Amino acid sequence: MGINRTTQSLLAALVLLAAAFGIAEADQPTAVSASGPGAGATPLHAQVQTSSLVCPPPQGTSSASTRYALTAPGPAPDATSNAAAGSEPDSAALTPVAAAGAGAGKPLATLGSPGGQTTAKAAAGSAAVSADGSGRLAPGLTVEQTTTSSRALTGTACTAPGTDFWFAGTSAAQGRADRLLLTNTESVAASVSVQLFGPDGEADNTTAADLTVQPGSTLDQSIGKLVNGAINSTDLAAHVMVHSGRVAASLYADDGSSGADWIPATQAGSTVTVPGLPGDTKDARLIVADPGEEDADLKVQLASQTGWITPAGHETVHVSAGSATVVDLGAVTHGQPATLRLSPSGASGAVPVVAGVRVGRGSDESWLGGSAAVGARATVAGLQSGATLLLTASGPAASVKLDFSGAGGKTVQIQPGATTAVPVPSGATAATLTPSSPAVYAARLQTASGGLFTLQPLPYDRSAVTVPAPTRTRKPPRSSAPAPPRPDRSAEGASKGRGARSSAAPPRGRAQRHRPDRSAEGAS
Repeated sequence: MGINRTTQSLLAALVLLAAAFGIAEADQPTAVSASGPGAGATPLHAQVQTSSLVCPPPQGTSSASTRYALTAPGPAPDATSNAAAGSEPDSAALTPVAAAGAGAGKPLATLGSPGGQTTAKAAAGSAAVSADGSGRLAPGLTVEQTTTSSRALTGTACTAPGTDFWFAGTSAAQGRADRLLLTNTESVAASVSVQLFGPDGEADNTTAADLTVQPGSTLDQSIGKLVNGAINSTDLAAHVMVHSGRVAASLYADDGSSGADWIPATQAGSTVTVPGLPGDTKDARLIVADPGEEDADLKVQLASQTGWITPAGHETVHVSAGSATVVDLGAVTHGQPATLRLSPSGASGAVPVVAGVRVGRGSDESWLGGSAAVGARATVAGLQSGATLLLTASGPAASVKLDFSGAGGKTVQIQPGATTAVPVPSGATAATLTPSSPAVYAARLQTASGGLFTLQPLPYDRSAVTVPAPTRTRKPPRSSAPAPPRPDRSAEGASKGRGARSSAAPPRGRAQRHRPDRSAEGAS
């Protein structure tokens, strides 16, 4: 699509502003509301020019091995090229997070062009790392952190700094050693508080209300120390709120000999979709939190291989306001990969909730959370032998174009309301998913020897931001009606002096000029 120089300048300003406030790193393109002339114009999806992600410090035993995989697929097909902001170089690098004033360290890995993947190994006791991409390596920048040990396979997608995070499924029960890791890559300290919701309500602990994360550092906080003894802390939902500054929040769930993994961040919504339940799930434990003031009544559905079904015995779930509810679903998938959806049952109306599922498959366990849809495109890095993509069309039938780095591509057809499992071809290291419908959800299942596994949702890859289309107010059409009679100015001119004119009419010989309506642009 061709755009003029004025439009390019507007795109440059808006994209840079978006990047400065974190929007370019985190938000999926959505429609922009505007009023006034031009409000109906189609918004432009402008490719991001800079992206920043943060990986938490590796967790696990001293014998564990952690690797990073960095990929950037380049601009998405639906994104408008922003030539006016195109001075950013094409670069992407993975660098240890340094303390304020220490200066940038040597990059662990760099990427020079879109479409490939580079890897790096973490040293023992490594700190958090940041990934920064610019130019054509900013759209879809993705980093996967994977740790392998004798008792667990853990993985997490490195995330963008933000100000609000939810995690469903953490615990302070005996035998659990869950940890919340808050990394601040900014130049000023961040002020953070944490809410914890359990079956008995919200935990009341003053420590959780006043956490400070210093610049260039990671605050490693035990979940057990944020919970008092007055509530049942076996199953919890954690809400991280940043009051000043920004942090990247990650939550590591350590269940001892039963397994460990990172709990993916999620957000509250009246309808929550949790993709990625493997067909051989042996033990699924649903955690739903209602942080509001009204009870929630929810309908439970599974998108199976044949379409939406209701699991017998688990048709609905009730959640009391200000608390969390746990439902043992057992082997709910019955051999078929599935996506779980919670939606208002009608008894209580639309009440925002947060949900996650702890998945057990025998000798290891992993966690899933409510996820956004793939949208325009999703990207996954760090694929290994034995990986599987789990794809769901939550609405009408859809097709998904899969492009694998090092292994070609294919297109997969998904029936309405169905979930399909797609084995990753041998040699593939990264993949992009481009669906025909925005209502497609995806997750990645990665396995290792000994029954170890890790799950990860695959939402939109932050390739673009949406900006309103530039508008221009047109001059009103010339009226065909006869002009009104010109008033007699003789008396007025005598009283005010020669050359005086009434403010009711424009000067003779000059067209009246109209100031452009900026209301649509102001909506951005």
